[in-house]
Amino acid sequence: MTFVASQHFTAAATGDNVSQVRDALETGKITTCIFDFSKTELIDSSGIGTLVTLAKEFSAVDAQLILKNLANDILTLFEDTGLDRIFTIERDAGMRKQNVKEFFENRGIDIKLTIKKETAGDAGLFIMSGVLNHPLGSSYFKQQLLLFLAQHKNIVLDFEELTFFDSLSISAILNMNNLLKGTGGSLRICCPNFIVKDLLNTLSIDLIIPVFDQREEALADWSNVNG
Repeated sequence: MTFVASQHFTAAATGDNVSQVRDALETGKITTCIFDFSKTELIDSSGIGTLVTLAKEFSAVDAQLILKNLANDILTLFEDTGLDRIFTIERDAGMRKQNVKEFFENRGIDIKLTIKKETAGDAGLFIMSGVLNHPLGSSYFKQQLLLFLAQHKNIVLDFEELTFFDSLSISAILNMNNLLKGTGGSLRICCPNFIVKDLLNTLSIDLIIPVFDQREEALADWSNVNG
């Protein structure tokens, strides 16, 4: 099964195609699906989230999702944010096959991070508790945030119950921030404790991603920017 992706690949624009893919996947009618991006000029954050969600569903039944003919700037975005390690990508030079199942594999007790997802108006709340450690915690964080993009392009990372994260995990947060900025979304951080806030300041993360003491301030910031 092959679909030619739209010029602007968004969750809304590709909804009918995705529904057809899911129906065929659930009934066992396909084992491989190709999305041809030869006509696509832009992929927004919701489109990324949709692709990641599909990749997870395909890997669960040992089927293959292939992305074909990505434009150079889109491929660069994928490479810069690590998405090229999630998807099997076909180009003129050949195919980059990836072990998607490994990315979505959770190692249970080894992950010290708990994530709850909520909606607040047009924004998504990503409520984190426990410890964000590398590599398991940061991989789990990235996995869950990518899946969340199908619903929200503006996301608040709520750190109120996050006790600590190591410096190596910051790259996962920065990668997701770059991905959102590159696909029309944005990221905010709120409610860090003293230790986490000090680490954000020391690494100058607060100069890259806005940090707020209260959740309401983070949510209101989008209204201020848009208004």
